[in-house]
Amino acid sequence: MHFSLKLIGEGKTYKEVQKIIGCSAKMISNALKWRAKPETRGRKRKTTIKMDRRITRMAKAQPMISSRMIKDSLELPVSTVTVRRRLCEANLFTRIPRKVPLLKKRHVQKRLQFAKEHINWPKEKWRNILWTDESKVPTPPSPSHWYVLSISATSSICRWYILCRGLVPP
Repeated sequence: MHFSLKLIGEGKTYKEVQKIIGCSAKMISNALKWRAKPETRGRKRKTTIKMDRRITRMAKAQPMISSRMIKDSLELPVSTVTVRRRLCEANLFTRIPRKVPLLKKRHVQKRLQFAKEHINWPKEKWRNILWTDESKVPTPPSPSHWYVLSISATSSICRWYILCRGLVPP
């Protein structure tokens, strides 16, 4: 704190402070007006922290949603570019989704054949079956007009399923 401000704060008049310090009244006036301002650079943000959280939450809940749809549904007073910037700050980047290969006719026929062979099994026997399916399917990149909001891109899909009912593992 400036010495003249301290003296004024103690109840001294401008004239008394002038005599003590040996300066002009204008210098004391300027010292009273002066306030330390926090260092700011650039333009103020248009979105608040709360808005940023809402944008991120919506994008994580619906990865296929566009920045325009986020802006319109949340009624944000910013551009779609600003929405995209906030998503990038939250490490949510747009990626082209991979196409998942569909089941081939051979796979469908084998599954149908298995179901027909075991259609007459009693429920007790089905309850002791442990179903597993694990497969890693490489997916080639394909151009698309849809984008997904994700943290990182993957080049293959690994699926692993296990279904069991009434079966105690060893």
